[in-house]
Amino acid sequence: MTSERKSLLRRVLKKLAQPLYDVCVPSELAVFPDIEVDLQPVRSLLRGKVLNAGAGSRDISRFVEGEVINLDLPSEDGKGLADICGSVESIPIASSSFDVVISIGVLEHVKNPEAAVAEMFRVLRPGGRLILEIPFLQPEHKVPTDFQRYTRDGMIALATRHGFEVEVIRGMFTVYHTLYWQVFIWLHLKSDLTYVLLRFLLLRPLLFAARRSSTYSDQLSSGFQLVARKPLS
Repeated sequence: MTSERKSLLRRVLKKLAQPLYDVCVPSELAVFPDIEVDLQPVRSLLRGKVLNAGAGSRDISRFVEGEVINLDLPSEDGKGLADICGSVESIPIASSSFDVVISIGVLEHVKNPEAAVAEMFRVLRPGGRLILEIPFLQPEHKVPTDFQRYTRDGMIALATRHGFEVEVIRGMFTVYHTLYWQVFIWLHLKSDLTYVLLRFLLLRPLLFAARRSSTYSDQLSSGFQLVARKPLS
């Protein structure tokens, strides 16, 4: 068989196999549930005037009893929700304006998270709450930058340094959520047959385990969710 025919045969086989591949090999972020799962533990706090700091395309308005103001940098693709354009490191809003500040998966992308948390403290009213989610064991994901990760202790220290009283911090998801994303990245480093077969063998079972298992460890947490309060005085 000539090289041209071999090449044609490979292309035909790849085209025929693609539908099976799409069914059997989940996408990179298929493991993560809807944002409703993230917010379920804090739904009762989402009342009054709420700042969604670093909103991106995450619309949380259906979970809030009150008014949501979305803050973010200008969107290049036009998909952003920003009501106010600006950085979380220098929030263009008056002090003591909000009952709640929520920031989901933002501070890993911020060059100066200390300044961002100080600003969140400033714009909260006394007694207001900060809901903060930051990843721990997640692969680098640049959108467009990615600077840091936080442990449980690191998040508590970050919040308390800026005057917050930490009420609760909880780990997010299971060990299988963490493993899935790591393994997905690993198995897409190469496109040879071994790596493709391993995608079929490993990803779907890991996804199944992530959806069914409750196995959790701080040491293997995908990230942490912190709830903190701005003191009344």
